[in-house]
Amino acid sequence: MASFRKRRGVWYARVQWYEVGATRQTEKLIALRTSSKVTARERMAEVEKVEEDIKKGMNFSFPWLSDSTKTTIKRFTLQDAVDSWMSKRVGRLAEKTIELNQDGLNYFLKFIGSIHPLESITTNRVEQFADWLDEKGLSKTSINIHLRTIKAMFRYYLKVDRLAKIPHIGQLRIPKTEPIYITDNEFQSIMELDWLDDFYKRVFLLYRETGMRLNEPMISVLDGDWVDIPNTSKGKVGRNIQLDRSMQSIFNELNEWMSSGYGSRLKTPDDHISKMFKKALRCIGADESKHFHSLRHTFAVRRLIQGTSIYELKLLMGHSSVTTTEVYSNMNLKRVSQDFPTIVSRYVNEAKIGESYTKKSYTLVPPMTYLT
Repeated sequence: MASFRKRRGVWYARVQWYEVGATRQTEKLIALRTSSKVTARERMAEVEKVEEDIKKGMNFSFPWLSDSTKTTIKRFTLQDAVDSWMSKRVGRLAEKTIELNQDGLNYFLKFIGSIHPLESITTNRVEQFADWLDEKGLSKTSINIHLRTIKAMFRYYLKVDRLAKIPHIGQLRIPKTEPIYITDNEFQSIMELDWLDDFYKRVFLLYRETGMRLNEPMISVLDGDWVDIPNTSKGKVGRNIQLDRSMQSIFNELNEWMSSGYGSRLKTPDDHISKMFKKALRCIGADESKHFHSLRHTFAVRRLIQGTSIYELKLLMGHSSVTTTEVYSNMNLKRVSQDFPTIVSRYVNEAKIGESYTKKSYTLVPPMTYLT
């Protein structure tokens, strides 16, 4: 039941309720625009008529708040939905995830229209939106990310009874491709670049040898021989990686570099490192499809070649499901052996990556020495 609340001599109707899964009450104050308690009671009766709808997220324009003589529903627009949903996510998700969510919703607002009622958006309009993004030149992967954001928002409003139904929002089919990795020759060429400071070479080596995501060294702690990566990373799975002395040294050097300001005008140190690696790739003439994340793919492929099981690799990569890791088990063996001659000198003929996840036998050769 709504209650009265007085602020600075003026009465308000106070509506409180618990949203699904919430531990704290949501509160909405509706100005009654009167200092008279009698008038306030009359207006409170109008609020109480629609109180249950208010708790479902509906907005109303009351006679004393407009020129109308009747209580009318204020349409819940797409802009209203975006603002409300995003406000609930800020502080709960990583900053980059928030930025990505907002990018997708900004595209959606531009295409649909900010004042368009949320409940009237159809499956057909969502499909047209996906086509529109495609025409703008976005990759299928980027389009799917934006579609997942929109679907998550719609499902939230369905869950809290703000919508009776939601449009079907599918994902675009993306042909399966092999992981894009950095070959031994390419990595060696980067290590031999005269203009590239040895610090960056050591940092690139750290990422290739640990499989850490770009931002993970920035949020991790070195405890003895182990790097503790919290579950705030992308996979939401905390994990630990053991480092030898050389990798520990690089990890500490990287953290000192970050704490001293990282000497760049770019927003974050990981942006700076990523751009520096892309510059090095272009300098050696590598394919444009290769980028910083390719170092993580490289780590995974190299580990499989060395005999790491798919399940152990899952733990090392911090994947929530082994299904995600299995993409690395479907490599072309001839191509892999040619691309990583420093690891593979002989692969037993009957062993095929992907057919068995048991540890296999390999003849290993000493790895290249990139830095001394």
